[in-house]
Amino acid sequence: MVPRGPKSANRPPRDVVDLHCHSTLSDGQYDVETLLDKAAERQLRALAITDHDNLDSYAIGKDLARERGIELIPGIEISAVHEGRDIHVLGYCFDPTNLSLNLELKEQHRRRKERIRAILKKLAGLGVELTFEKVQSFSRGGVLGRPHVAQALMAEEYVSSFSEAFQKYLGDEGAAFVEKRGLSVEEAIRLIHRAGGIAVLAHPLRTGVDDLLDKLPDWGLGGMEIVTGLKKAAAVRKLRDWAVDRGMACTGGSDYHGDQSPCGLGTLSIPYRALDDLRDKLEIQKTEWI
Repeated sequence: MVPRGPKSANRPPRDVVDLHCHSTLSDGQYDVETLLDKAAERQLRALAITDHDNLDSYAIGKDLARERGIELIPGIEISAVHEGRDIHVLGYCFDPTNLSLNLELKEQHRRRKERIRAILKKLAGLGVELTFEKVQSFSRGGVLGRPHVAQALMAEEYVSSFSEAFQKYLGDEGAAFVEKRGLSVEEAIRLIHRAGGIAVLAHPLRTGVDDLLDKLPDWGLGGMEIVTGLKKAAAVRKLRDWAVDRGMACTGGSDYHGDQSPCGLGTLSIPYRALDDLRDKLEIQKTEWI
């Protein structure tokens, strides 16, 4: 069985979890310790820090979480590509030391740097001069991404806001957009499986995955992120019913990146049983792998 969290006299009393948030290891505002402090303030029972293509949060945070009476779940958000667009796959309860996973993430980091350099080249052609080092400084040693380019654009006063940076330059229709290269959705799911974990599709209603739904069960997807704060009740119910009918776990999380996020850490009141359901589905998957 996948172990449940240890009993602890220090455990926060609320039976609530948050299974999707980001630290400075990717594009979050706060470091791992600060996120755990915030989780303790919210009296969360369990937390998964799901940094983009980075799994260092678990090694950094597991002892800090124990001190705060919080169960820290190994988590990651892998950036996959489907027909030229980003599809994010969450992974949970995997072995963070798995060699295949770590080698692929190293390759993901290389591709991210390559993409940033290509974006900077396009920006330069538009008269927008940014150095790679300037962009990298905003990542604070974490995984590079377009949000860090946006921060550099704001710092150099080429744009006045994050949204303007994406609308004008970095978004899919932006003048400096560069298509992402990387894993397919199926490959991302298999990578999580090989590390002993379970794969969940991140914010499917925001991303738009109707063209993928028929394929996801065959690819081994274990769950859908249903509770995200999105106020589209009918669409949420329809997707939840679709997932339940196919034996998938239904999860949720704030996707908290910092003070400007639409949802605060732990504010969605996701019950601990969602984590239990996720682990139960993982046990079923493991019997299918044998």
